[in-house]
Amino acid sequence: MKTSIKQLDTVAAEMIPIRMIISIAIIAAIGALVGVAYWNFSITASEHQVENDCSALESQLYTMIGSGVARDVDEINVGEGTMRSQTFFLPDSLIYLSFGVDPDPDNNGVLETGLTENGAIICYQASGGSKHIFWLPKDQMRFREGSYDTLLSKWVINGDGQGYILTGSGKSTVLCELVEKNDELFILIHATDTFEPSP
Repeated sequence: MKTSIKQLDTVAAEMIPIRMIISIAIIAAIGALVGVAYWNFSITASEHQVENDCSALESQLYTMIGSGVARDVDEINVGEGTMRSQTFFLPDSLIYLSFGVDPDPDNNGVLETGLTENGAIICYQASGGSKHIFWLPKDQMRFREGSYDTLLSKWVINGDGQGYILTGSGKSTVLCELVEKNDELFILIHATDTFEPSP
């Protein structure tokens, strides 16, 4: 009888390391699942924040175009066009938020300037997430990056026309002005590129 008890004790003692290994593996698997779930949640939350801000801007721009007054950028002594501003709370994971251009058409991480669909687009991507695109009406919403001409003391369309790209994080306010050039309406973004750190 004593011999069988000793054998049982020996078997039980041999099972302890195996049980520990199984327990550690289960805890590690649960930890990995929690980590992946948190990562996915943070990406989704970041994208949702940017999407909400973009939708709010789009709504403001429809109102501006419908009832606003456009400034002719080729005229010197004219008042400002109707303006709208939107504050974006850009997450740390943001790769870019762009207006009028898909800055990474090849999806290789190399950002390019220019225009996409004649500027009728808003595009953004967060790290670990996919690219999101707002397609806008081509005959109404065409973004152009603006630059301030110190000689003329007014905002003009930058060069031959290109989109506006934000790549920072934190709080950033985008100021849009309704302008016209050669009888075509554009949304001129005053390119100030100023950010306030995230709280």
